[in-house]
Amino acid sequence: MATVETVLSSIFSTIPELHSGQLGLLSGVLVGLLYWHGHRRSSLALLTAFYLLALGVVPAPSRGLVVVQAKPWYFCSFLVFTSLSAIGGRLAWARIGRSSRPRVPEVGQREI
Repeated sequence: MATVETVLSSIFSTIPELHSGQLGLLSGVLVGLLYWHGHRRSSLALLTAFYLLALGVVPAPSRGLVVVQAKPWYFCSFLVFTSLSAIGGRLAWARIGRSSRPRVPEVGQREI
């Protein structure tokens, strides 16, 4: 039976890769929460800013971002996957919510 340690060691070979993936996951959750609560433009701008920071287009002002820029593949993949999952979840939630509400006839229309 696989333990958490064996699964993580098969995905990440070094500690900076693990930390880069964790930061990407947390950043994606932040972007998803912003999107979920209606801040559409802000969340997409933040997603773009995180992505550009990870790729090194914008210089890193802190030591944590240096870890991300050393292993941007993990950060970017977890960031995009988590963000798109949250955005897709929000869209599915809105669609399910609309379809489950009973239809009320508009004023002036007769029910047949």
